[in-house]
Amino acid sequence: MKKVYLLFTLFALSVNAQKKVILDTDPSFDPDDVGCMAMLQTMASIGECDILAVVNSTNQKESALCISAINQFYNRPGIPVGDYKGYARKINATENTYDFHIAKDYPRPLKNWEASLDGVKLYREILESAEDNSITIIVVGTMHNLYGLLKSTPDELSAKTGKQLVAEKVALVATMGGNFLNNKGWDRTNWGGADHLCSYTDWSCLNEERNRMCRYVIENCPAPFMASGWENGNGDYFNANNGNVMSGQGLKKLPENHIARVSYEKHFEYRGGAESITRHSNDQIALHYAVRGEETNYTAFTNGTIVLKENGECLWDDSTNRQQGHIQKKRNDTLIAEEIEALMMGDVPELDKTPPSTPQHLTYKNGLLTWDACEDLDRGSWVVAYNIYKDGVFIHQAYGTRYATEEALGTFEIRAVNASGTEGKAAILRN
Repeated sequence: MKKVYLLFTLFALSVNAQKKVILDTDPSFDPDDVGCMAMLQTMASIGECDILAVVNSTNQKESALCISAINQFYNRPGIPVGDYKGYARKINATENTYDFHIAKDYPRPLKNWEASLDGVKLYREILESAEDNSITIIVVGTMHNLYGLLKSTPDELSAKTGKQLVAEKVALVATMGGNFLNNKGWDRTNWGGADHLCSYTDWSCLNEERNRMCRYVIENCPAPFMASGWENGNGDYFNANNGNVMSGQGLKKLPENHIARVSYEKHFEYRGGAESITRHSNDQIALHYAVRGEETNYTAFTNGTIVLKENGECLWDDSTNRQQGHIQKKRNDTLIAEEIEALMMGDVPELDKTPPSTPQHLTYKNGLLTWDACEDLDRGSWVVAYNIYKDGVFIHQAYGTRYATEEALGTFEIRAVNASGTEGKAAILRN
């Protein structure tokens, strides 16, 4: 791995355990999502987290392809890419969205949108094999995938419902959305927006589907649920007078073809010019807190209940504990922005060619191949999948430690795959 900033390295040495993260995002119009992916890649490089998957929630075909290109750019093409498959139809991105350009101009493992994984199924497969209370889900897009997960029923890999998997496996759901200045406010868009804000911007008007899905998630999520509202990153929105955490301009110091810089520039190019690419950091704040916690930057108000109303109004009630809460800034906006932007500008790691360990205890019983999870002990590298071969022929990639098959006869090989796409040695089972 290339050397990254010393302050990051020193910080990482103090981290007791790497968080296992699934990022649920919506890269299309606003480049904050790319900022989050860049931050997460840096945090992974210095050992703060393992990125188990990145899942798209938009209805644009290019969004999943954009995620795939970003993973490739950071030399981690093995990270699984999920996509919400529940839309009636997918649309093509237009030239005024950066995902159109990133998908078109950068190499990526995904050849087309159809090759992306079903986001809900990917969630289920990862959670089924995860240790209890080990997964951090970060949602900086809409709630489509999490809604689908909580609604999901048992399948061939797990006898548990989505709610059961989340209750057992998820340590935290951290999300950007809502508005909790003085414990109440109007959502701006991610949770469905509010007609109360229509006079300010059209895209903040109430979206009933988003609102309905988000209300279901908030009311039914059995894991701890923390929100970073719009008042944190874009605190002057609708005359709230809470200050803005602005980041992005530093990306101009990166090479002209750097994928994060290009994403920001393409966004602003279609909005009046790309000389200034500074933007509020709503999504980044939610991710920042999810991985690093309160530290000196935030105060977490926990052990309460979030209420999202049908009209988009958000409330936080501390009299009833449903393991829900929100965060507020406790540090100067500029200092938070500097920390976020430095993470967005972290070094691109070298391709990790060191193979991960070999799966142990490979068995077949009752239609399931199972094995123990593998590790990749190199800092900045981790296991994301397992390639399955039968009689020497690749048949499937698994994202947990089980594979359903009725064809028991033959020689099975299971090889761990790290984030760089490097395979390890095979565990072999002959039936």
